[in-house]
Amino acid sequence: MRAVTTPLVGAVLIFALQDARGGSACAPPSIAGSPNALTTSRPASSAPGAHAKCIKPTSPAAVAAPVPPPTPAAPAPVAASWKNALDPLSAGGWSFIADGPPENPSAVYASSHNVLHDGNVVIAWMRWEFSRPQGEVYPLHYLSAVTREELDCDGRTYRRSAVFYYLRNNLQEKGPSFTALRDDTTWKQAVPGSEADAMLNWGCKPAVTKVSLVKPAAHPSPKAKTSAAPAAASSGPAASSAPTEVHTAR
Repeated sequence: MRAVTTPLVGAVLIFALQDARGGSACAPPSIAGSPNALTTSRPASSAPGAHAKCIKPTSPAAVAAPVPPPTPAAPAPVAASWKNALDPLSAGGWSFIADGPPENPSAVYASSHNVLHDGNVVIAWMRWEFSRPQGEVYPLHYLSAVTREELDCDGRTYRRSAVFYYLRNNLQEKGPSFTALRDDTTWKQAVPGSEADAMLNWGCKPAVTKVSLVKPAAHPSPKAKTSAAPAAASSGPAASSAPTEVHTAR
């Protein structure tokens, strides 16, 4: 009986020393899996304590759960006061004509300078100001732009012939420009209430009746007819000599 208890007492002392030195309290696999495991010979009252000591700490990598990427926040609503920072740029003849859609607040201006008329087509400059950076021209992000628009007043259509980008509002920090747009050569219908519709309303105003600069020919008086006859008769020789002058000038 004494020979049986001695190894058990020695094992208890070894595990006690390991606990005191900060070693692992869990039994090695060879002991825990044997029928004479230390945990089976301890009293039932000490089982919870032994079980608590045998819980191995989890590694930091296992504790740290993967953090999902942050969900992009919805763009904050833009207050109407953002337009207070826009310069009217009166030197360029700009006048406000329309607001952009609520999902992309913007302001559109038209210039009274260099407006051309080609029949029923009006060609004018338009200025675009945006509250948020625009990124459809990757990798450029711009806040304002100037475009050259052709407005068909009869067909209520439009097309763009040139565009100049600016990195900041009020046409500051000029970016790239495109003066020969291949993808905007077709005429587009203007949706009622859109910015294009506002451009046509501005450029295709009812024409003001203008006085012709060509004066109508005045009816000659009887005296003028009498005096003009001898002049016509005297002009005959001169007319006959005209081909000679043209010939000599060659």
